[in-house]
Amino acid sequence: MLQSNILLDQSPGHCIKDVAVNWHGTKMAVCSNNSVIIWSMNCQQKWIKEDVGIELDKLKTVQRISWAHPEFGQVLAVSTLNEISIWEYRSSDCGGQWFNRTTPPISEPRHLVIKDVRFSPSYSGMGRSRALDLAYCTDSGQLKILRCKDARLLKDWETVKEFSQCKDAFTCLAWNVTSTCSMIAVGTAESSAKGARGEVKLYQFDESKNEWVSGDMVAKTYNSQVHDVAFAPNPGRSFHTLAIAAAELQIIDFKVTDHLKVKTVNQDQNKVDHEQNRVEVWKLSWSSLGTTLCATGDDGLIRLWKNNNRWECTKTIKWNGMAV
Repeated sequence: MLQSNILLDQSPGHCIKDVAVNWHGTKMAVCSNNSVIIWSMNCQQKWIKEDVGIELDKLKTVQRISWAHPEFGQVLAVSTLNEISIWEYRSSDCGGQWFNRTTPPISEPRHLVIKDVRFSPSYSGMGRSRALDLAYCTDSGQLKILRCKDARLLKDWETVKEFSQCKDAFTCLAWNVTSTCSMIAVGTAESSAKGARGEVKLYQFDESKNEWVSGDMVAKTYNSQVHDVAFAPNPGRSFHTLAIAAAELQIIDFKVTDHLKVKTVNQDQNKVDHEQNRVEVWKLSWSSLGTTLCATGDDGLIRLWKNNNRWECTKTIKWNGMAV
């Protein structure tokens, strides 16, 4: 078992809600209570806390954060329970500072809870143009895709597409990270007399219609809602790989047909070792080549998974004795 040597100093009573690392792996944003703390990795490969961070109103609690692609600068989306704000870092001779550029419009903010927010890759939508898009999902079953009209100013945002469904609450989302198509996977939660369960739904940009459309269901989860979803980077594969965090870990390879139907492939090679897959999984992250999956579980351990005809846990990391 590996022992982590990173310790984020937090004041008593503070709870870390979300952690996001930028595209180059050199900066880390950590949200706790009403603030976002920024850490930078120095030349000795150690994380150093920056002097300047983001502070919100004391009555607001930061829930989710997301870095934009670096071609748009140092830009963060910061979401509370019912509001999203766009922040940009600007450096000067006197030092740098984070500026609140705007608060994109949210539908009926008093009657929903934002569950996840994610910037798109630099390519998405029509012709996979290099646009700054942002997607968020809510507990009322709403998925909304926004686009910045001018990425230099970050002020004006327009709604590209909005999906609403009343059956299940949305819990998390992930953009597909290839340049061949624009795709969003959304996890759901449903409580019934039979217990908790969830689904992973697919939304895709249909170039023939020049719009975002609701696609097929990718997977179901039992005994738990979907906690997280993550697309693996796709360096030349003919299929998509999606990891799903729930009561157990699922990893699925699939293709999308011309009629936007999901066709599962490589099912025998995507079985997860049952003996090592007995802990509820909460967060996921892929390596840059999509060959190693990092997953955190209920037991406070971080597990690294690799595929050798089936997915096996190759390393376990302990986070300084604290729950992850």
